[in-house]
Amino acid sequence: MTQAFDPAGELTACQAMADEFDAYLTSDVLYWQMDASRPAGDQLPKLTVSGFLERACRLRAAPLTSSQRLVLDESVRRFEQARDRQPARYVARVVHDLRGRLDAWQWFLDDYAKQPEEQAPYFPAQAHTRLAIELLVAELENHPEAAEPARRLFALDERLRADWINGAFVWHTSLAPGFPRERFWWLYGRLKQSE
Repeated sequence: MTQAFDPAGELTACQAMADEFDAYLTSDVLYWQMDASRPAGDQLPKLTVSGFLERACRLRAAPLTSSQRLVLDESVRRFEQARDRQPARYVARVVHDLRGRLDAWQWFLDDYAKQPEEQAPYFPAQAHTRLAIELLVAELENHPEAAEPARRLFALDERLRADWINGAFVWHTSLAPGFPRERFWWLYGRLKQSE
């Protein structure tokens, strides 16, 4: 059974990322170390465009309380305001982030091709990278910078489909309604472990 999704930490991270997003876009740092820490004292994740987009996407899919939904909506609003104040820097940051995520996804698929038995069980944990790619590509819609990453993603998806077995949602079922199978097909199934 997949572990239940706990929105508290993700909401804290989204709030902190929204707080620092203007400064992040102004900087030349791709992986921004945030100042805040989680209530339990844990360090927050590094801020990237995809880090925020992934968390916001999962939170939108999750069953949240009305107060949690307000926190999410406010964080998304502040993120979008910062994005809209610095559109050129935002697109450049998305392109850079997307290249890194595509590299990471290719490395996982390369490792899987060499050792399917060992790597296939890690797919649910790695699927967040494919989600990040999906969300970053969507951010580049109508931008010329989208063409090359889209071609690369198509080729990687062809590799994934060749060893894909349709099946159950890979994360906790409470999130599934926010990820329709038609768009997020790679969240519904598993990789073959042997021929």
